Parts: sequence; C-alpha cells; structure tokens
Amino acid sequence: MMKKTGLAAALLLAAGAVHAESGLTLSGILDLSLQHLRNSGDDESRTDLASGVMSSSRLEFNGSEDLGGGNTAYFTFQPQFDASTGERKEQMRLSYVGLKGGWGDVTLGRQDTPSSFVTGYADPNYGSEYSVMNNMQFFYAPYRVDNAIQYNSPSFGGLSGRVMYAFGEGGGTQAGHFMGVALEYYSHPLYIGLASERARNRDIDSPSDLRSTRDDYLSVVYSFDNGVEPTFMFHTYDGYYTYPPYVGFSASGWDVQFGVRWDIDGRNRVHASFVHRHDDDNAAVGTANGVTLGYLHGLSKRTDLYINFAYIDNDERARVPYPVSWNDTPDPGQSPMGLAVGMRHKF
Repeated sequence: MMKKTGLAAALLLAAGAVHAESGLTLSGILDLSLQHLRNSGDDESRTDLASGVMSSSRLEFNGSEDLGGGNTAYFTFQPQFDASTGERKEQMRLSYVGLKGGWGDVTLGRQDTPSSFVTGYADPNYGSEYSVMNNMQFFYAPYRVDNAIQYNSPSFGGLSGRVMYAFGEGGGTQAGHFMGVALEYYSHPLYIGLASERARNRDIDSPSDLRSTRDDYLSVVYSFDNGVEPTFMFHTYDGYYTYPPYVGFSASGWDVQFGVRWDIDGRNRVHASFVHRHDDDNAAVGTANGVTLGYLHGLSKRTDLYINFAYIDNDERARVPYPVSWNDTPDPGQSPMGLAVGMRHKF
C-alpha cells in the first residue's frame, strides 16, 4: 500500500513539474441528463440517461510554450467518453498542434472546419446534441476533419479570415480531401460570417469512385445591450454526402435558420432556434422543419442545470430522416422529438 501511495505521489509531483515548465493544463466537461425520446428508431418511446446533450463529455489537455519574439507553440487534445457508462469513444474530438504570433496562427491535425466557426457563433443552442442547426443544416456536411492544416489570420479592423486544407486518407488518393475558406467580421454589436467548402468522398456503393460536395454558409448575429442576440444562418448544399459505410446519398438544396438567445442576468439563459430545409428532389433527404427550445441556469461558474427540447417534422418520403440526436437515428417516416433535463459540470 505504501509503495502504491508513493508512486501516486511521485506521479502527481511529476505532473506538477510538467505543468510548471510547459504550461500543461487539464480540463473537461461532464454532462448527463434524463432524456425522453419519441420516434427515434425502433423504440416508439423511451426514457434513459444520456451523455453530452448540452456539451459532449470530454477531457481536454492543453499545452503551450513561449518561443519568444511574440510566438507561441501550443496543442489541444480532447478524448471523448460516455459519462453514463465511463466508456471512451474511439474518435478524438480534437487533436492538433499549432504555432501562433502577431502574423496569425497555423494548426495541424484533427480540427474544426472554417464553417464550424462561422455557424457555431450563430447557433443559439451552442452546438448541443439537440441543435437543429447541427442536425439539419450541417447534417452530413463536414464540420470537423482529420489530417488538416489551417491558417487563421489576425483581425484587421474586425475582419479576419481562415483557410483549411485536409489531406483525407492520404496514400496518393483524393478520397477525403477537403478545402474550406471563411471570412468573418466582428465589431460589436454586429457579427457576419461567410464560408465556402468543398470535399471529395468515396461512393459507398462503388468505393473506387470519388464524388464531390459543395457547401456555402452565411451567418449574422446582432447583440443588443440587454443580452438579447438574434441569429441568422443560410446554407446551400450540392453533392454526394456520406457517412461510410452506413449512409451515402446525393442531394442539393438550401436551408435557413432563425434563432435568438437571451442572457437574462449572467446565470439564466434561454434560447430558441427554427430551421427550414428545402431539398430540391425531396427523395434521399427531404424538405423539413425543426425547432429547438432551451433554458440554462448557472448554479455556479462551472455547474449548470438545463432543459432542452427538440422536434423535427420530417417528410415521410425521405430515405434519410433528420435526427434530434445523433445517438438515436430515426427510421424513414419518423418525425423525432426529444426532451432532456440535465446537469453540466466544467472542471
């Protein structure tokens, strides 16, 4: 027992030394809720515990080193897990290393796409599991990619830009190749973001064939002094979208989001979001409407209680329906509904 205690103490001291020399920090989120779902797969209705409804449960390792001359090296590593079981998810949420200075910053690894920054700021639901922006507008469009290099410029009078290229599978193939650019303007109280992205995907029925996608985004947010922020996002899509080896489909169309969030007093916040998606063919994916409503109460700076509700009215003819939660995919013809009451703790 003494040997085990001594080893644990040595590890803690070593961790403290690493923290002091390299600026290593450990943080994370645990998010659990009581969730009720209807029309989300085989079960007509069910109630269970769900992890990550408001924010994905995860650990986050960050490190930085001052290189001098105004330059800093840094990294972020985010493994995810199911807080209801403790089971680790195979895919890391983020994993990248970067270099930044007055000239901007460059990051390499698994990271968010330019469009995720542009649309994330306009999402009243903060990109949660029940976000109809994520579940209907992004749907199978890229929002986080592997093997990527990204440059983010400094701000010039409120204007900044991003450019990303992802090498995909590598090995001489263009499968998984991705390119995205974004332009953002922020000068309180106005935010405007534009993004355009292209990707190359394997056809799941004929893997040697590569198919293309194109997605374009426009986001607008206006911040009133009373804490109210109306948000708007418009998106067009065209191409072959896939989640191998399960889903692949061709689709084109547009969608629009109108939302609002209100920080009432720093501890109480409400949000609402409505999405209309119009698909040109209304076959593989369909024309649909979705809504998310939510309330969040801060018990402290790190602990929140929340309630989230989402409903999506899917077209019964659509082969690939939109979900209220990516953990529970509805069957064709189903219009899913979800209600979650939960607690989120940041550490």
